[in-house]
Amino acid sequence: MPSTPRFPAPVREAMTASGAAATCIPVELDGGAPEAAFFINLAGPESKADRRVIRKWRGPLSLGLDSDVIETAHGAVVVLRPEVHTGPFDPFVCEILATPGEGGAHFEALDLLSRQPRLTWFFGDRGFEIIRTQQHPLDDEQRGEFAELLKKALRHDAMTRMTARYDGRAALSEVASHYTLRTEARRAPPPDGKPVN
Repeated sequence: MPSTPRFPAPVREAMTASGAAATCIPVELDGGAPEAAFFINLAGPESKADRRVIRKWRGPLSLGLDSDVIETAHGAVVVLRPEVHTGPFDPFVCEILATPGEGGAHFEALDLLSRQPRLTWFFGDRGFEIIRTQQHPLDDEQRGEFAELLKKALRHDAMTRMTARYDGRAALSEVASHYTLRTEARRAPPPDGKPVN
Protein backbone atom coordinates (compact mmCIF):
# COMPACT_ATOMS: atom_id res chain seq x y z
CA MET A 1 0.00 0.00 0.00
CA PRO A 2 1.60 3.34 -1.05
CA SER A 3 2.16 5.90 1.65
CA THR A 4 0.32 9.21 1.55
CA PRO A 5 2.56 12.09 0.42
CA ARG A 6 3.44 14.60 3.11
CA PHE A 7 4.71 18.17 3.22
CA PRO A 8 8.48 18.22 2.51
CA ALA A 9 10.62 17.58 5.60
CA PRO A 10 12.00 21.17 5.80
CA VAL A 11 8.43 22.52 5.72
CA ARG A 12 7.26 20.12 8.45
CA GLU A 13 10.27 21.00 10.60
CA ALA A 14 9.78 24.76 10.17
CA MET A 15 6.06 24.57 10.93
CA THR A 16 6.60 22.33 13.96
CA ALA A 17 9.37 24.57 15.33
CA SER A 18 7.30 27.74 14.98
CA GLY A 19 3.89 26.25 15.76
CA ALA A 20 2.61 27.75 12.50
CA ALA A 21 -0.51 26.43 10.78
CA ALA A 22 0.54 28.03 7.49
CA THR A 23 3.74 29.06 5.78
CA CYS A 24 5.05 30.26 2.46
CA ILE A 25 8.45 28.77 1.77
CA PRO A 26 10.68 28.16 -1.26
CA VAL A 27 10.63 24.54 -2.44
CA GLU A 28 11.61 22.63 -5.56
CA LEU A 29 8.52 21.16 -7.19
CA ASP A 30 8.73 18.48 -9.86
CA GLY A 31 12.54 18.71 -9.78
CA GLY A 32 12.41 22.24 -11.17
CA ALA A 33 13.76 25.58 -10.02
CA PRO A 34 12.80 26.78 -6.53
CA GLU A 35 9.43 28.48 -6.21
CA ALA A 36 7.45 29.80 -3.28
CA ALA A 37 4.44 27.68 -2.30
CA PHE A 38 1.77 27.96 0.39
CA PHE A 39 1.48 25.13 2.90
CA ILE A 40 -1.65 25.15 5.08
CA ASN A 41 -1.99 22.53 7.78
CA LEU A 42 -5.60 21.96 8.82
CA ALA A 43 -4.67 19.87 11.85
CA GLY A 44 -6.73 21.07 14.79
CA PRO A 45 -10.27 20.14 15.80
CA GLU A 46 -11.41 23.63 14.77
CA SER A 47 -10.49 22.71 11.17
CA LYS A 48 -12.41 19.42 11.05
CA ALA A 49 -15.22 20.79 8.86
CA ASP A 50 -12.71 22.47 6.52
CA ARG A 51 -10.74 19.21 6.16
CA ARG A 52 -13.90 17.33 5.30
CA VAL A 53 -14.98 19.88 2.69
CA ILE A 54 -11.50 20.12 1.11
CA ARG A 55 -11.24 16.33 0.82
CA LYS A 56 -14.61 16.06 -0.92
CA TRP A 57 -14.47 19.25 -3.01
CA ARG A 58 -14.71 18.71 -6.76
CA GLY A 59 -13.16 21.30 -9.02
CA PRO A 60 -10.91 24.19 -8.00
CA LEU A 61 -11.22 25.70 -4.54
CA SER A 62 -12.01 29.38 -4.28
CA LEU A 63 -8.81 30.87 -2.87
CA GLY A 64 -7.97 34.43 -1.92
CA LEU A 65 -4.92 36.24 -0.65
CA ASP A 66 -4.72 39.54 1.18
CA SER A 67 -1.43 41.14 2.17
CA ASP A 68 0.00 44.07 4.08
CA VAL A 69 3.26 45.48 5.39
CA ILE A 70 3.36 46.43 9.07
CA GLU A 71 6.10 48.94 9.81
CA THR A 72 7.36 48.66 13.39
CA ALA A 73 10.12 50.57 15.14
CA HIS A 74 12.42 47.58 14.67
CA GLY A 75 11.61 46.67 11.07
CA ALA A 76 8.94 45.66 8.60
CA VAL A 77 6.77 42.56 8.81
CA VAL A 78 4.94 41.35 5.71
CA VAL A 79 1.58 39.74 6.48
CA LEU A 80 0.13 37.28 3.98
CA ARG A 81 -3.50 36.22 4.64
CA PRO A 82 -4.51 33.19 2.59
CA GLU A 83 -8.26 32.57 2.49
CA VAL A 84 -9.86 29.26 1.61
CA HIS A 85 -13.56 29.57 0.84
CA THR A 86 -15.06 26.21 1.78
CA GLY A 87 -18.48 27.61 2.61
CA PRO A 88 -20.67 30.56 1.70
CA PHE A 89 -19.93 32.75 4.71
CA ASP A 90 -16.96 31.70 6.80
CA PRO A 91 -13.67 31.23 4.91
CA PHE A 92 -10.72 29.52 6.54
CA VAL A 93 -8.23 32.37 7.04
CA CYS A 94 -4.69 32.21 8.36
CA GLU A 95 -1.83 34.68 8.57
CA ILE A 96 1.79 34.21 7.62
CA LEU A 97 4.32 36.68 9.03
CA ALA A 98 7.58 37.29 7.17
CA THR A 99 10.58 39.52 7.85
CA PRO A 100 12.28 39.85 4.46
CA GLY A 101 14.87 42.26 5.91
CA GLU A 102 16.40 39.27 7.69
CA GLY A 103 17.17 37.68 4.32
CA GLY A 104 16.92 33.91 4.11
CA ALA A 105 13.71 32.06 3.31
CA HIS A 106 11.39 35.01 4.02
CA PHE A 107 13.16 37.25 1.51
CA GLU A 108 13.52 34.44 -1.01
CA ALA A 109 9.83 33.48 -0.83
CA LEU A 110 8.64 37.04 -1.51
CA ASP A 111 11.26 37.52 -4.23
CA LEU A 112 10.17 34.28 -5.92
CA LEU A 113 6.49 35.28 -5.70
CA SER A 114 7.38 38.47 -7.57
CA ARG A 115 8.91 36.46 -10.44
CA GLN A 116 7.44 32.95 -10.68
CA PRO A 117 4.74 32.00 -13.22
CA ARG A 118 2.48 30.04 -10.86
CA LEU A 119 1.47 29.62 -7.23
CA THR A 120 0.99 26.17 -5.69
CA TRP A 121 -1.09 25.55 -2.58
CA PHE A 122 -0.73 22.46 -0.39
CA PHE A 123 -3.31 21.51 2.23
CA GLY A 124 -2.35 19.06 4.95
CA ASP A 125 -3.92 16.96 7.66
CA ARG A 126 -2.78 16.14 11.20
CA GLY A 127 0.42 14.35 10.21
CA PHE A 128 1.25 16.92 7.48
CA GLU A 129 -0.25 14.47 4.97
CA ILE A 130 -1.30 16.22 1.78
CA ILE A 131 -5.06 16.10 1.35
CA ARG A 132 -5.18 18.47 -1.64
CA THR A 133 -3.01 20.59 -3.92
CA GLN A 134 -3.98 23.35 -6.26
CA GLN A 135 -2.10 25.59 -8.68
CA HIS A 136 -2.98 28.77 -10.47
CA PRO A 137 -0.99 31.08 -12.73
CA LEU A 138 0.36 34.39 -11.46
CA ASP A 139 -0.07 37.27 -13.88
CA ASP A 140 2.10 40.39 -14.14
CA GLU A 141 -0.19 42.41 -11.89
CA GLN A 142 -0.10 39.80 -9.12
CA ARG A 143 3.68 39.45 -9.36
CA GLY A 144 3.92 43.24 -9.26
CA GLU A 145 1.94 43.31 -5.99
CA PHE A 146 4.41 40.89 -4.39
CA ALA A 147 7.31 42.99 -5.72
CA GLU A 148 5.75 46.12 -4.21
CA LEU A 149 5.30 44.41 -0.82
CA LEU A 150 8.96 43.40 -0.81
CA LYS A 151 10.11 46.85 -1.94
CA LYS A 152 8.05 48.62 0.73
CA ALA A 153 9.33 46.31 3.49
CA LEU A 154 12.97 46.63 2.43
CA ARG A 155 12.68 50.43 2.12
CA HIS A 156 11.40 50.63 5.71
CA ASP A 157 14.12 48.25 6.89
CA ALA A 158 16.82 50.35 5.19
CA MET A 159 15.62 53.44 7.07
CA THR A 160 15.47 51.47 10.33
CA ARG A 161 19.02 50.18 9.83
CA MET A 162 20.23 53.78 9.42
CA THR A 163 19.05 54.46 12.97
CA ALA A 164 20.70 51.23 14.22
CA ARG A 165 17.32 49.98 15.50
CA TYR A 166 16.77 47.15 13.02
CA ASP A 167 15.93 43.85 14.71
CA GLY A 168 13.80 41.46 12.66
CA ARG A 169 13.03 39.21 15.61
CA ALA A 170 11.84 42.15 17.71
CA ALA A 171 9.63 43.34 14.82
CA LEU A 172 8.14 39.87 14.46
CA SER A 173 7.61 39.58 18.23
CA GLU A 174 5.89 42.96 18.33
CA VAL A 175 3.39 41.93 15.66
CA ALA A 176 2.94 38.42 17.10
CA SER A 177 2.24 39.85 20.57
CA HIS A 178 -1.06 41.23 19.28
CA TYR A 179 -2.20 37.71 18.45
CA THR A 180 -1.51 36.67 22.06
CA LEU A 181 -3.43 39.66 23.37
CA ARG A 182 -6.43 38.88 21.20
CA THR A 183 -6.44 35.24 22.35
CA GLU A 184 -6.15 36.21 26.01
CA ALA A 185 -8.88 38.82 25.66
CA ARG A 186 -11.26 36.24 24.22
CA ARG A 187 -10.59 33.80 27.06
CA ALA A 188 -10.81 36.32 29.88
CA PRO A 189 -13.99 35.97 31.90
CA PRO A 190 -16.22 39.04 32.11
CA PRO A 191 -15.68 41.18 35.24
CA ASP A 192 -18.17 40.45 38.03
CA GLY A 193 -19.96 37.95 35.83
CA LYS A 194 -21.41 40.78 33.70
CA PRO A 195 -21.31 40.64 29.91
CA VAL A 196 -18.67 42.76 28.23
CA ASN A 197 -20.06 45.30 25.72
